[in-house]
Amino acid sequence: MPSPAATLRFLAAEGASRILGNTLLTLARSTAGFLLGLAAAAALGYLYTLHWAAREAVRALNTLLQSVSVLVWIIVFLILFGIYSPLPPVLVSAAVSLPILLSSIVAGLESSSRGLVELAAVLGAPRWRLYPDFLLPSLLPQLAGAARAALGAALRISVVAEAMGASGGIGYMIENYYSLAEPVGVFAWGLLLVALMVFLDQLVLARLERWVKEWATLPRR
Repeated sequence: MPSPAATLRFLAAEGASRILGNTLLTLARSTAGFLLGLAAAAALGYLYTLHWAAREAVRALNTLLQSVSVLVWIIVFLILFGIYSPLPPVLVSAAVSLPILLSSIVAGLESSSRGLVELAAVLGAPRWRLYPDFLLPSLLPQLAGAARAALGAALRISVVAEAMGASGGIGYMIENYYSLAEPVGVFAWGLLLVALMVFLDQLVLARLERWVKEWATLPRR
């Protein structure tokens, strides 16, 4: 078990360029997967509002996505695209983010105010504008909280995908030092991952969530 001082010294010896390059690679993969999951969740939310059959299909799909293990997603994507492809970490992050975001959207739509629907009808808005112009904006406060959890999950899981098969990234470095029987390297890059997650959550996502909730409570003219 390496000491904290030895772990920090090892991390410092890795060099700024190596640390920055692998950190940004992991962050880019997890963010891309999160955005892909967010886009898919928003599209499925729109489908949810169209017809009762679509609602049942979206509910069933959400249940299915929540039931599939992350390990299954990783192995399937590695088989499909190969261990050196950049796609598995991105797609795994999307697969993890999607049910978190979709659950938030579905729950919000089921409890959405009937007044929004009536307001849209009074204003003469066509049915296809109800979701993007009225329902989805009303869901932003709770969706911001779900997005915070989803992006955190995407970052954690993308590292696992990198460790199982990827070129570069924090997960790749952890697996590399594990294969070399270098525990201090495993702890050093693991510490970097924890620091990245804390920084991203507290200094970026938490502030963004507060801003969205404050924006939602501002009086409208």
